[in-house]
Amino acid sequence: MARRKKPVDYVNELRLSSNVETSTLGGNLLEQYRRWTQTLRLEDLLVFLQTIQNNKNKIGAAQFFGKFRAYSLEEFVYRLIQAKVDAPKPLNVYWSERCVVWKDNSQEYGMELDVLVGKKLDEFVQPVVAVDTKVELDASRLKTMLAHFLLIKRCNPNVRCFLVYMLGEVDPLLLRLTEPWIDGIYQFSVGKDETAAFVKSVQAAIRQA
Repeated sequence: MARRKKPVDYVNELRLSSNVETSTLGGNLLEQYRRWTQTLRLEDLLVFLQTIQNNKNKIGAAQFFGKFRAYSLEEFVYRLIQAKVDAPKPLNVYWSERCVVWKDNSQEYGMELDVLVGKKLDEFVQPVVAVDTKVELDASRLKTMLAHFLLIKRCNPNVRCFLVYMLGEVDPLLLRLTEPWIDGIYQFSVGKDETAAFVKSVQAAIRQA
């Protein structure tokens, strides 16, 4: 687990606030965090994220608020793969680590991905599966994610790339146009829980590697 600042760190910052309301919010979020990290049920994660959304004014800066939610979805996907997918050694699950996207005789360049399944080679992960997660998916974020996947596949042609998102703010046609370069697109949201299909696809990718 490489992510230096994790959702629980944001929770604890709120708990340690001198403001009583903010501290109480932190205590409630801690209980909800412990719940979804144990149950790995999407509905429990959604309660946690909704609490964050409802208390945006107490949480503060937009950057704090945005990273809090984004890292929570990343951790959910990371833990879901850890718990539900059989990744035989030397494969492992990595959160926010780098894989090589360019390599020649004298140079190599690594790119950080939200979640990777692969094997560690020195400072980089050789990926079998790469997952990009988005709380809110708009056209700009989709295009950036697609560029990342194209770079990864150029150096790792057998990697399977998956997109997990919660709120779709992109034209469905544009999303469909990306399908030749994305191996699976899954929505984790109220009324559309595709966690089981996602786990199945990750497991299949690992077995075929």
